[in-house]
Amino acid sequence: MIPKGTVFDSNEIFILIIGALAYLVMFLLPKYFSKQQTITMLLIGNYISTFFDNTVCINPFNYYNINDTPYTDFWDLLSCVMFSPFGYFFVYLYAIIKKNRTTYFFYISMWSLIAVVAEALAWRVGVYHYKNGYQLFFSLPIYIIVLTVTMIYYQFFIQKR
Repeated sequence: MIPKGTVFDSNEIFILIIGALAYLVMFLLPKYFSKQQTITMLLIGNYISTFFDNTVCINPFNYYNINDTPYTDFWDLLSCVMFSPFGYFFVYLYAIIKKNRTTYFFYISMWSLIAVVAEALAWRVGVYHYKNGYQLFFSLPIYIIVLTVTMIYYQFFIQKR
């Protein structure tokens, strides 16, 4: 349900289209994980994006606003849900590729760059509004940490089963 009086602009359209496409692709891919594992990965993706966005968006940092206002609204919640499938894609593709010792580094590096490009697109359409000197490349270490933790989750809780 979309709140009454909502006017769609580029950031809302971006959230709807990217979110719908991401979930569509996720559901069309051959099933590799159990339903519980899939739901857990989606919840982790949602939690991590919400955690970091709420950490850097509030005082004392206050480095950016999400969407049109500095307050959490319906579209902010949808933007967090929109990013959930990307964590799933990260684990899904890693699970099906051939791996060796150097794969971890290159895979996390590649996905960190994909995340920065996705953030740049979201910034361009107005999902993110940087302030107080925040720069796009400041997000790179956050993505590296998040993807490394996600990889650890995969190694210990999914791959071992």
